[in-house]
Amino acid sequence: MMSPLVSVIIPVYNVEEYLDKCLNTVIHQNYKNLEIILVDDGSTDNSGDKVDEWAKRDNRIVPLHQNNQGLSAARNMGLDNSHGSWIVFIDSDDYVSENYISTMLQTAQKDNSDLVICQYNEVSNVEIVSSPLSKPGRYTQKEFWQLFYGPNSGFTLGVAWSKLYSSRIFKDLRYKVGILNEDQQILYSVVKRVKSISIIAEALYFYRVERNGSIMANLKKIDHIREEYYDILLERSQMLVNDGFRQLAVQSVQSLLMQLTRELAINPSKENWQVFWRVFNRVKSFSKKQQVYVAVPGLICFLLKKLKRCLFH
Repeated sequence: MMSPLVSVIIPVYNVEEYLDKCLNTVIHQNYKNLEIILVDDGSTDNSGDKVDEWAKRDNRIVPLHQNNQGLSAARNMGLDNSHGSWIVFIDSDDYVSENYISTMLQTAQKDNSDLVICQYNEVSNVEIVSSPLSKPGRYTQKEFWQLFYGPNSGFTLGVAWSKLYSSRIFKDLRYKVGILNEDQQILYSVVKRVKSISIIAEALYFYRVERNGSIMANLKKIDHIREEYYDILLERSQMLVNDGFRQLAVQSVQSLLMQLTRELAINPSKENWQVFWRVFNRVKSFSKKQQVYVAVPGLICFLLKKLKRCLFH
C-alpha cells in the first residue's frame, strides 16, 4: 500500500534569513511522500528568488508567487493547489523535527483521527524553551473545547501550525482574507469538521518568537484593543450555543471578558476604554439573548470602576 501524499503548505514573506533552515528540515523529513508548496506572498527581499532556487533542488517543491495579500490568501493559494490526503502548515521562519510528519501521520492512522496536534518549542536568539504542554489524548469535538477553555489548554491548540489535517477538512473551507487572528477565526469551523482529534506529547515544531517583522511580533506592538478579534471570539461563543454546547459558551464568554479586561488594564487609554465598553455591551446583549449567564461581568465592572478612579481622578 502506497504511503499517502502529504501537502506541506509554507507561506513565504520576507524571510530570506530563515527560509533555508525551514526548508532543510522539511526536505529531510524521514517521511518522503511530500508535496511542498511554497507560496511567495509578494516578498520584497530575496525570498521569492530563494523559493525558485529551492524548487530546482527538489522536484517535490511547487513554487507559487502572488502579489502581497497576506497570510490567509497565501495559505488559501496553497490549499487551492494541493493534492495530498493530508495537509500541514509551516510558517517559513520556523522549522520542524525530522519525524514531524511521520509521527503525526502514524498517530492519525492509529487513532483514526482527522486532526493531530503536537507540542512545540519556542526558539529565540539565545535559547530553545519547551512550551507548556497541552494534555495528550484523543478528543471528541466537545472534549477539545473543554480542554481549550480548561486549565490544561495551550497556545498550540489555536494556531494553524503544529497540526496535521485531513484534507477533507478544507474541501469547502478557506481562511478569511484581510484580517488578523485568522487562525482563531477559522478554528471552530476546522474542529466542527472532524470526528476525533489526537494530541501527542512530542514537541516536534520549533516556533521562532518575536522575529522582527513577524505577524506575532507586530501584534504585540499594537497599543490598542483589537475590536475585531473579540468579535471573532464572540462569534465562536454563538457557534457553541448553536451546536448545543451552552456551558462551553459560558466558559468562552468568561475567557473573552477576562482577556479583554487584562488588555485594558495593561493599556487603559481613552480609545481602549471606548472599545472595551462597545465589546462589553455586545457581550451583555449576547448573554441576555442567548441566556448565557456568567458570573464574571459583575466582578469585572467592580474592578474597572476602581481602575478608572485611579487613572482618571
